[in-house]
Amino acid sequence: MDFGIWPGVVRSDLVRFDTEIDAPPEDIERTRLALTELAGQARRFYVRCYRGHGGGQPPTPASPRPYLGDNRVVDLVLGYGCEDPAGFARAAAAAVREVAELGGGKIQVCEEVNAPAPQDGGRAGCHDALARGLTAALAERDRLGAEVLVGFNAAVALPGDPFWDNVRSHVPPEVLARVDYVGLDFFPDVFRPLPAARLPGAVQHVLRAFRDSATDVGLPPQVPIHLTETGWPTGPEHPEHQQAQLLGTVAGAVLEIAAEVNIDAYELFGLRDGLTTGPRMNRFGILRDDHSPKPAFETFRHLIAATRPVPSAARGVSAGTRTRG
Repeated sequence: MDFGIWPGVVRSDLVRFDTEIDAPPEDIERTRLALTELAGQARRFYVRCYRGHGGGQPPTPASPRPYLGDNRVVDLVLGYGCEDPAGFARAAAAAVREVAELGGGKIQVCEEVNAPAPQDGGRAGCHDALARGLTAALAERDRLGAEVLVGFNAAVALPGDPFWDNVRSHVPPEVLARVDYVGLDFFPDVFRPLPAARLPGAVQHVLRAFRDSATDVGLPPQVPIHLTETGWPTGPEHPEHQQAQLLGTVAGAVLEIAAEVNIDAYELFGLRDGLTTGPRMNRFGILRDDHSPKPAFETFRHLIAATRPVPSAARGVSAGTRTRG
């Protein structure tokens, strides 16, 4: 399984994006070292970055380049903020070129088209933008012959959510058949608290339902699911040791059914708190705002190390002895 993390600093509320906070400045070198330590010997490690086409949102981080190298590649999220599907399609093609120039990786076309504003589902023309963006990105990737995965994502769909019907009615089936992954932003126990005993089963239920919905809409079963965002915030009411325990529980539940529902990437949101003493939604980091590690940092590092592929030299000796991830 491939892993990933978002490295940047949150300067606003993650639900409303309207509460500016006095976030300590990021130390790029310390961030890079933390990413290197986490990535270890993983086959591929995604550094998740956000770009908004229109809407005035600054790119986060300003440049992904300092964080890349070795096994670390970019996961570029292109948000739709312009209410201009044709312009967004051109931006999607440009995003493919940017990722190719950065050494490859993947792009995500739109951000949570089934979530209301400030996410992309609250903007006019979002489903048309998704269709045009995917079409343009795939065409540009093919033109370049670049190693760039192209996909899209969603938040957890509630009953009655028309997201999948909108995907079916807007995205041509031949485009859906060619996407490289479908992403899920999934934050167990954050917005709807759950008893600890129910958490693994709830996680697996959501993942199976997401796979079924994706198959029903026309995504082939071989198109993998990427968990594009997951995490849990700390704070006075949420102890740091509990973050480590919960992230470990959720990851264990995911890995248990990864082969069944075809999950091949797991990305954590995010690396560092925006403000460790600030609002709850700015405390998702596994580092505090001074770059010191919380217990969950080691939890995530050990998870990545435990699921790395067996070195090729050993495979001929013990074929099949590879930790599934």
